[in-house]
Amino acid sequence: MLIEQAVYGGQGPGGYQFRARSPGFRDDWRPEAERLCMGFGERPAGVACPGCVFARPFGPGHVAVVQAADQGADDAGRPGALAFRLLVLPRELYDRLGGDPFRVADAFPPDWQGNGPIPSLEWTAGASPERTAADVRKLLDVAHSATLLGGVQAVVDGRRLVFERATPDSALLRSLWALLPADLRGSVWPATFAFGNALHFDAVALPRAAGPDFAGYVTEAQAGDYPEGRYELGLQRAAEADDQGQVAALLSGSGLARMSRTTRILAALAALVFFLVLPTLALLFPPPPPSTAPAAAAAGRPDLPPADSCPKLDDSERQRLSVVLHRLAAARGAAVPDGDADEDLTKAVAALDAKLGTPDPKRDPGPLADLGPIQRQLRALLWKHHVAGYDARGVSTPELVEKLADKVGPAPGG
Repeated sequence: MLIEQAVYGGQGPGGYQFRARSPGFRDDWRPEAERLCMGFGERPAGVACPGCVFARPFGPGHVAVVQAADQGADDAGRPGALAFRLLVLPRELYDRLGGDPFRVADAFPPDWQGNGPIPSLEWTAGASPERTAADVRKLLDVAHSATLLGGVQAVVDGRRLVFERATPDSALLRSLWALLPADLRGSVWPATFAFGNALHFDAVALPRAAGPDFAGYVTEAQAGDYPEGRYELGLQRAAEADDQGQVAALLSGSGLARMSRTTRILAALAALVFFLVLPTLALLFPPPPPSTAPAAAAAGRPDLPPADSCPKLDDSERQRLSVVLHRLAAARGAAVPDGDADEDLTKAVAALDAKLGTPDPKRDPGPLADLGPIQRQLRALLWKHHVAGYDARGVSTPELVEKLADKVGPAPGG
């Protein structure tokens, strides 16, 4: 799992300038790298950036963890030019690390003096350590614990957070991230500081939060008074009771982790019976001969799995699906309802479908709500927009939305 890196120096007429890069940092990555640097924003008067970290998706298969810092000061004591160090790692590795950009940044301190070729990096630190009930109690043993808990619940609910700060606030953002479920952290993006919000972070500290880039954001004051939700309440109670099992389940976001021991045993027995009986059934009931009918796609219909084979969404998947649907809808200017019930998610998919339209009249599956489970609706929507892999089995429902986002991109002019 190699991590490629690049360093950008002071801004010139054509944008930030390449100073160094590793051998695997591809030429076609440069436009996206420069977009991230430019998206950090214009420096407000008198504002310094001694060092910060932010993360954003980097194409469909990678994540960029970016370190930014002023390079010295001039004779009058004003901050020098800003420089950026990009660490580009495979999305698979980022997910394995629990969506924790701070651990990645800490493992590779930037060398701001590097020029020309610099080495590719290799992750050797292993998986992220388990977060414990004691860790949670320590994080919440602060004067602003209500802000932390409210902010965490807001992100879980699909909202975005903004904190007005004159300088980077690494401690606050790191604490917030340490309290979020791991499977959600892979689809939300923090910045310990930025000059502006053109990159639309999910949690960001910056000098001033005003204007359309902050529409719908939850402020620090609002986070402190945010309505108590199931996640923050469950996490707080589990930590206070020193219930490590429940803390681990909540912080992982895994439906399996939340199953009781009895439920896991029953599931294992059911799987054992299934695999013992299946070969016998195959001998007694051989499959029918292959059909000569044309494929569904050739007939102008998507190849969808049967409705009864679509797995039911657990609470974690529902929350993440709601988050990614809201994010894509907001990027496209579509209004979708809050909530993660089946009815809310179906309405959200329908609103997004209406906004995206039907670019190919030959690919119109009709009303998506008529197709049954949310996963079938989304697969049909991906097919409608020629998204490769719409029919791939084993892809989670939130990942289907992310595939669609990678295909359709932001709204024109947005």
